[in-house]
Parts: sequence; structure tokens; C-alpha cells
Amino acid sequence: MLKLNVTRDDKLDDIIITEDTSIEINLIDCNKDINIDVMDNMCLEVFELDVNTKNKINYNLRNNSRVIVNKLARDNSDITTVKLDGENASLKYYSSIMNYKDNEYNFKTIQSHDNTDCTVVNHCINFTKSTFRFLVDSKINKKMHNCYSMQDNKIIDLGNGHNYITPNLLVDSEDIEANHSAYIGRFKDEILFYLMSRGIKKCDAEELLTRGFLLHNMILTGREEDNFNMFIVNNYNN
Repeated sequence: MLKLNVTRDDKLDDIIITEDTSIEINLIDCNKDINIDVMDNMCLEVFELDVNTKNKINYNLRNNSRVIVNKLARDNSDITTVKLDGENASLKYYSSIMNYKDNEYNFKTIQSHDNTDCTVVNHCINFTKSTFRFLVDSKINKKMHNCYSMQDNKIIDLGNGHNYITPNLLVDSEDIEANHSAYIGRFKDEILFYLMSRGIKKCDAEELLTRGFLLHNMILTGREEDNFNMFIVNNYNN
């Protein structure tokens, strides 16, 4: 697995994927432009752990390319754009954010070829009275055929914060399937009550639910799952 550990002072060149690749990315206190090009017929799997970033991250997917991103972050205001610029390109993008400050996360997909497939899942837990925004655009260009686009955006509020989701479907074709969802709320009282009735303290129950909410949609195995769980432990209410 290729590893990239990047801080604010590091130089990061464009990344060009010319063979099936797994990348582990750790970004800390960064404000960078990051470009990742995935060539024809390539598969890219990304495991990304971020703290306090405001990056511009651009993915460009070519013909028959497949990208899976698992991103876990604390205090993230990235702007991420994914261009599906080839037939049969496929994206599965799972981002989860632990929020303690005012942040705005922007995510955009652009499908400009036939038979492209996008699944985007954005989750956030806002732990404080801060403001958090998801701005999510899914665009399918004119005259595209057999395209699929799905957004699932959720914010759990644990600190009486100010939370906003703006999910946009920008569709100019008929032969497609596109949908989105947006939810802002708290963990359900009956779930907390059930866990507490089994002798689990409320704070521990909320931590269990936090971990499940942030990770359950991701595609993680072995070492990556351990790393993501440790990230949550190290950043939970710290």
C-alpha cells in the first residue's frame, strides 16, 4: 500500500494511478491542492484520515476506472470534486466527519459519460455549538445514458449546534437514476435507552453509536478498520 503523510509544509505532486492501487493518506493542518488521475481500467482504493484541513481535492476517473474512498476526518472544510470523465467509471465515496469547530464541507460529482455510477455517503457528528454545513452537488451532463447517482447526507447533533445540508441534483438527462437524502437529528432516545438498560453508561452508549454511525457504511478490513477505530478514540471529545 502506498502511504502519504502530509502536513502543511510538505509538497505534494499530482498523483497518477496507472495500476491497481491502495493509498493510505494522512493529512494534518493542510490547505493544499491535491489532484488524483485514475487512468483507464484502473482501480483505486483510498483510506484517508484528516485533521483540521481545508484542501481542494480533485479526482478524475477515466474509462472503466473504479474508485472507492473511505475518509474519516476531524474538523474538515475540504472542497472535493470528482469528475467521471470516461464510460463505465464508478465511484463509491464514504466520508465521516467529527466536528468541533465551524466548518463547511463541499462535495461535487460530475458525470460526463454514459454508464457512470456514483454513490456518495456523507456523515457528520457535530459535538459542539459550532456550525457545520454539507454542500453536496451531483451533476449529470446533457444527453447522458444509463447513469446512476445517489447521495446520502446525515448530521447527528450532540452539542446543540447549527447544522445545514444542501443536497443538489443537477440533472439534464432523462435516461438516468438519481436520488438524494438529507437528515439532521440526534441519536434516537429508544436506542440510547436500550443500551443503558443493559448497564451501559450514557456517555459510553453515545460513543458506541458514534463509532457505528461514522464507520458502518465504509468498506474497511483488518488494519484499516483498526486505524479508523483508533482515530475515533483519539479524537472523541478531545
